[in-house]
Amino acid sequence: MKAKPVTVITGFLGAGKTSFLNQYISFRENWKPVIVENEFGEQGIDPDLIVSSDTDIFELNSGCICCSLSENFYDLLNSLQSRRDEFDELIIETTGIADPSAVVQPFLISPQIEKYYKLERVICIADAHLIESQLEETAEARKQISFADIIVINKCDTVREGYVYPLSETLKNINPYATIFSGQNDTGYPLVKINQLTRADFDEKAVNRPKFQWAGSPKFFKPGSLLVSHKEHHHHDITSLSFTFDQPFDIVSFEQRLFVFLNFQSAHIYRVKGLLWVQGTPHKVVVQSVVNRMAVSEGKLWEPGAPRISRIVFIGRNLRYEPFRKMLEQCLINK
Repeated sequence: MKAKPVTVITGFLGAGKTSFLNQYISFRENWKPVIVENEFGEQGIDPDLIVSSDTDIFELNSGCICCSLSENFYDLLNSLQSRRDEFDELIIETTGIADPSAVVQPFLISPQIEKYYKLERVICIADAHLIESQLEETAEARKQISFADIIVINKCDTVREGYVYPLSETLKNINPYATIFSGQNDTGYPLVKINQLTRADFDEKAVNRPKFQWAGSPKFFKPGSLLVSHKEHHHHDITSLSFTFDQPFDIVSFEQRLFVFLNFQSAHIYRVKGLLWVQGTPHKVVVQSVVNRMAVSEGKLWEPGAPRISRIVFIGRNLRYEPFRKMLEQCLINK
């Protein structure tokens, strides 16, 4: 039984999530999604703004989905499973104040839900004019950028010419694993490319592929290689720490030590994402944090003859390099 793909669309208040969603729904023919709209408050508005005559739209307005993850949400997933032949994809549009890591939690740590649903991508819509100030002022915006697989810089017509590219570099430094596009409602979004990307693409292909593309232009801006021992980027109090290792990990030690880090620093660590070389396994091991919990899964096989290099990124607030370096090095197996 093939799991249904899931796309989560997040972004701070007023970023343009619903406008993007309308285009995302419309650009494919003979494709039927189910939309889950999370409204904060008893009276929903966004469902009336979605342009689709034959799309099922479900409202969850009992509070922000990331705060409650109420039984209503699990009941809805179970109900949709019984109608799996009636739709092609589940799309969740969160409130502007949602923490996306909590929204995707059921899809990454529940074996029962993973059996029927596969999280393919988390898309964050960022307002070109406001995102930098939002990153300074709100933890929610920081978490949305940190957890995204794809960032769409929206409303590019509201900023001066030449501003979007350095903005993309700022966002890339915060979240080096995200692919960043630009777009706006009147000129469109690179939806074909967005739809081709999935969470599985953050391996070597993710390192080598372009990280930013102007909408409607064939020109790409190539990032520098991530394959260095350590990189550290700061945006005000947001820190991105990137590590690479050419020694295998002891996965038991790694899980135990990272578990402690996540529980004692959960308020400061927004995201952990890694691809590890683990002793005794032919597969890459995918590691990511989900709120203060850790999800470990089996990735692709290592290619024969290819160098085995582990990469892991920590994104959070005021993170210090040295404690993370020591923790990771204590989990390595000396060859």
